[in-house]
Amino acid sequence: MPSDRPLRVESNEELGAGHFLLTLACEPGQPLLPPWKAGQFAMIGLGLPDEAGDPLLRRPFSLFNLPDGGPDGSRRASFFYKTLGRGTALLARARPGDAIRCLAPLGNGFQPPRRPGGRLLLVAGGIGSASLHPLAMQEMSEDRPPLMLYGCRTASDLAGIRPSREAGVEVRVATDDGSAGRRGFASELLDGFLREEGPTGGERWTICACGPTAMMKATHDVAARHGVACYLSLESPMACGFGVCVGCVVAVRGDEATPVRYRRICVEGPVVDAATVIW
Repeated sequence: MPSDRPLRVESNEELGAGHFLLTLACEPGQPLLPPWKAGQFAMIGLGLPDEAGDPLLRRPFSLFNLPDGGPDGSRRASFFYKTLGRGTALLARARPGDAIRCLAPLGNGFQPPRRPGGRLLLVAGGIGSASLHPLAMQEMSEDRPPLMLYGCRTASDLAGIRPSREAGVEVRVATDDGSAGRRGFASELLDGFLREEGPTGGERWTICACGPTAMMKATHDVAARHGVACYLSLESPMACGFGVCVGCVVAVRGDEATPVRYRRICVEGPVVDAATVIW
């Protein structure tokens, strides 16, 4: 069951090129946060004390860490973000001791089925790495190291994978301008890798992806072409985060009677089987 409460800013560290790692902590005496899974998210209030609750609506952010308080939950929740608009610019001004309202955990998280001995192939675009980092950490802790394929615009955006790299995750990079790694897109990295793996790649790998919609569609197309299972953490503007506003729906395949259905990303997602999405 999600918890909605003010949490104290413990740190808000800039990692470069407008990327920040925000850590919120329970106040002493507060109950622990409910436990969560990799891929779940929180709705965070961005109005700091001097902003009088402006902006009004909260914003969705992926939970960047796994619970560190055992089966009963955690005292800290971390969020990795990039300043892209007014809301995240306000969040970047948060200082230790500030109170930020946080509703978490929300959504379904990653639970990809796979064959024994199979590994995860993580495909991230830009700040989509925030959703995949805790999944990578989970895999590392279970001695199943994943491989991450990361696409971004230019070398300065590599701050988006700095925490994953520092934790020992193997990362291969593609940049739009060729300033780091291969010139091109994450989906092209994926296609090249699966070609090298050959026809049995679908037995060894399961893809989990997060990033811009165009990147995720391209990832799905590549995965389908190679016969590899693929799960996407979808992104959408949200007003509530728990299914009431119905503002974040995505079209998915239904049955013969109802060929098209609509799934709320905040409740039935954000993680979905890519094969069910109607693009």
